[in-house]
Amino acid sequence: MTTSDNSINFGVQQSGGVSQVGNQAVGPGAHAVGGGLWATAPGVDLPALITQLVQTLDRHRDELPEPARAVAAELRVQLARPVPEPARVTALLQRLARWPRRWHRWPRP
Repeated sequence: MTTSDNSINFGVQQSGGVSQVGNQAVGPGAHAVGGGLWATAPGVDLPALITQLVQTLDRHRDELPEPARAVAAELRVQLARPVPEPARVTALLQRLARWPRRWHRWPRP
């Protein structure tokens, strides 16, 4: 390959701006596989939001179905670790986010 203007270039060039790439493949036969990309807006205090979520779960514990209480307890344990596992925390938060749509399936006290 040469560096002339008509050469084939499978590289990626970015000039200015900001990009977040979850998965990227470039060139013949390239293949990228992965999960979703998540980001938060600048200035969002994520630890404070998670603390607020855990406090809310604790405050409404008796209103949650048992499976949701178990997930909340596991989240609390994970967050108490010196170094929480980001993938595990993400999975637990995603499970909790699905509960409200399924609460009607469990009998309420």
